[in-house]
Amino acid sequence: MLDLAVIASQIRNFTQDQVAALPLMQDALRLAQTRLRETQNRKTELAARIQSSRTSWLVARLREEPSLVVSAPSVPEIHTVFASDSSQIVTDRHEIALCYLLNVGLITIHYCPDAQAVLTSRPILAHPDESLLDDFPQETAAISPRRLGIRRQLCEFEALAELAEAQDPEIPAVALFDGSLILWQLDTETPQFRKDTLDALTAYWEAFRECRVPVAGYISLPGSRDVLNALRVSVCPHPHSRCEEYCPDSVKRHVEYIAPPCAGTERITDEELFALVLQPGQRSAVFESAAKILESYQEPQKIGFFYLHTGFEIARVEIPRWVADDPELLNRTHALCLDQAYKGNGYPVALAEAHEQAMIRGPERDVFFYLMECRMAEFGLPVRTTRKALSKRARRV
Repeated sequence: MLDLAVIASQIRNFTQDQVAALPLMQDALRLAQTRLRETQNRKTELAARIQSSRTSWLVARLREEPSLVVSAPSVPEIHTVFASDSSQIVTDRHEIALCYLLNVGLITIHYCPDAQAVLTSRPILAHPDESLLDDFPQETAAISPRRLGIRRQLCEFEALAELAEAQDPEIPAVALFDGSLILWQLDTETPQFRKDTLDALTAYWEAFRECRVPVAGYISLPGSRDVLNALRVSVCPHPHSRCEEYCPDSVKRHVEYIAPPCAGTERITDEELFALVLQPGQRSAVFESAAKILESYQEPQKIGFFYLHTGFEIARVEIPRWVADDPELLNRTHALCLDQAYKGNGYPVALAEAHEQAMIRGPERDVFFYLMECRMAEFGLPVRTTRKALSKRARRV
């Protein structure tokens, strides 16, 4: 139980600290805006500098002028929006059997004179194969949350690709995914698991590509700093931006910290910068992510992104390179993401509905376990639910 009397004073102190930091935030934002303006007409030079940099942070790569601002394209009068989301139930050693249930919510909204929406969910119950298990010496402990998360994403892309393939090719469409298109979790995976995952991902995205249906990952309130880090590289006074060589970590050297020349914007995010730069409906330039895992992606599937002012917030929209390379698909993604956010009061309505379809509520979870226990008992299988699992399902206090 939370002791509200104690936390109240801590909230007061926390708020005072936030107020005291406001001038520093404002200084950082002004500095970032200045650096962004100073990149005008320097794209080629800056792109080369970024390419040769060796920094300790993730630096956005340039596709367009960093200071570019693009107004909203018109929304096609007739179009279709696909969206997916998912949730899961995962059993462990305290439950009746080791298995998992994925529930993929799928939305198809046709915007036309006879507008219609198709809202469905696709439940998938399965035993974990060996690739999903966390293995420890001489025992299998449980399903790996990281690998199951990747499996969920692949199921969403597979379902979206099926919808895209059934779409009338004459009607413009977009497929929206909640979250990043970069499978960051693969960084620490085995080469074989990484290869199998990316092979499946490529197959699904090639289906989108062949149908000319752009796939976009929509990230609400992003915390990334890729563009700010590129602006740091732009003001580096050294011939090459190599942090370890020119600005080594003061902690490692046991010396007093001296801020490097590129410092000053560490307190803010790209989202906060573009909230000042963009007007409602506008997008930023398209950048490319330098995430290490993207080295394993095929060239057309490497991930770019732009920031979009929806009128309510700044969102990060991630797209494969084949979308960024096609002006028509890029403009369509811009226009329909913006239109969906407007229709959803700040968040794409199709993604919000997909979330509702995917959600597994408490009573549904209880029914799932009840049906599993009944069916296993019917076939004479042992039901091994522990008292701990039962206690978590039925709180008494």
